[in-house]
Amino acid sequence: MRRHRGPAPEDRLFDDPRRVERLRWAVEDLSWLLRRGYSPKAAAKLVGDRYQLGSRERLALSHASWDRSDRGGEVSAEELKGRPLCIDGFNLLITLETALGGGILIRGIDGRIRDLANVHGSYSLRAETEEAITLALKSMRDLGVKESLWYFDRPVSNSGRLAALVRTIAENLGVEARAEAIDRVDATLKACDGIVVTADAAILDSGVEWFDLAGWIIRRRIPDARIVELGSR
Repeated sequence: MRRHRGPAPEDRLFDDPRRVERLRWAVEDLSWLLRRGYSPKAAAKLVGDRYQLGSRERLALSHASWDRSDRGGEVSAEELKGRPLCIDGFNLLITLETALGGGILIRGIDGRIRDLANVHGSYSLRAETEEAITLALKSMRDLGVKESLWYFDRPVSNSGRLAALVRTIAENLGVEARAEAIDRVDATLKACDGIVVTADAAILDSGVEWFDLAGWIIRRRIPDARIVELGSR
């Protein structure tokens, strides 16, 4: 699998072993506070200030510190056969785009791989977009998934265009997939009758069955993805 781009300039701080080690200490401290019921926002600010973290490091801190090791509902790859998958479209796609483009991914306390994207109403297609969609659809076909249901947040720019692109690529590959831009993606995923694909902690904690498709793909199809380990020192 090829890479199209290197890491963004603001991510070069993750090349400094001392800063990464300091961030690991921060992740450990914040996780301790969260497990004891402290406010996530207040605790993250407290820990970020203590370790004098920059904005990019604080984003990594918040993504890596949720301790979900006791979360239920995870299914194995073997359990996907013949089942439908409900996909948090932007969540999956941006993580795969980042992996393909050589950007920074982090692995936190719960072992999940996450990107550091901050999508707030705006998304632009990238050089890696079609490759990421193709890779996801082919992987689900290999796993025996019955069909995939992709949901993109309607208020985010290009959501309808992305949904159409997923449908086109799926048709070209001959796989069963539906994709649409909708409001309230989180609520739709929580009510899904199939297996959910997302890294969103609020959705995973709602009792759904879920599978870490992004992690499965990255481990097997993008072995040179740049992953910063923040879950252990």
